[in-house]
Amino acid sequence: MTADPSVDLVDETGTVPPVGLHVLPLTLVDVFAAHRLEGNLLAVLHDVDGLSTASMNTIARRLRLSETSFLQRPSVPGADYRHRIFTADGEIPFAGHPSLGAAAAVAHRASRSRATYLQQTDAGLQPVTVDLDRAGSGMASMRQNEAVFGPPLEVGSLPAALGSAEAAFHPRLPVQLVSTGLPTLIVPLKDSEALRAIEIRWPLLNELMSTLGPIPSNCYVVAEVGAGRWRARCFAADLPGGEDPATGSAAGALGAYLDHHLGVRRTVIEQGGEIGMPSEIHVDAADGVVVSGQVHIVGTGQLTVP
Repeated sequence: MTADPSVDLVDETGTVPPVGLHVLPLTLVDVFAAHRLEGNLLAVLHDVDGLSTASMNTIARRLRLSETSFLQRPSVPGADYRHRIFTADGEIPFAGHPSLGAAAAVAHRASRSRATYLQQTDAGLQPVTVDLDRAGSGMASMRQNEAVFGPPLEVGSLPAALGSAEAAFHPRLPVQLVSTGLPTLIVPLKDSEALRAIEIRWPLLNELMSTLGPIPSNCYVVAEVGAGRWRARCFAADLPGGEDPATGSAAGALGAYLDHHLGVRRTVIEQGGEIGMPSEIHVDAADGVVVSGQVHIVGTGQLTVP
């Protein structure tokens, strides 16, 4: 890693870039994907200590993925790396699919088939375990932060914001803000047909979400599709297209929510099918909240930036 931005970097082929440019190792990872080219694609930039926050923000905005990961030297004892996570709109304190994907990228780059890392994020420290085969495919899991529950909320303007009838909402489960690292508004509907029928009215949804706090929140609309199996859609204004293919932070919050309200400890969450990027997320809330899923390394290379 290079801490001085004035120093020219030598890339992994031994090539010296032009003066004033940085060559950053890049890994692309499909996360929560049963197969390659499914799930949520993540770009991981390694060794970015010499990169400014403004440059990270610009790179993430240009890549236009749900999130982009930037890995630096840790600044707290015990952590393996500092993980900074950016959406196209700016930095966020924590996210799920970047956490799993970044750990897979670090392990793959180090030629490690199995590894456990302690990542440092703005939300704290989270252990992430990776188990990969030679092709860079395997499983990753992360223990998220302890769940924090807000009070149950009135449905209010949510039906109008989602383009749904109030009758589509679950008759017994409450709308509630839950966080295992990133605030998530859990919105349970009565069935998957109501979930498919959502038509977001963004001015209404943005206004509603802005009342929940200063940190960007995900609106996680969910419906049960079978015993221990739920389907979800995640909406937020900072997501390209407004909808996320797979949301690990929201899945962790949902797992804690289902344990709290229904005593359901293990949950499989289907997400992303409505936008052509099917994903599957596993949550185990039996001892804390552990989120896991399949990962696939789909590309490696470098990014040359000022």
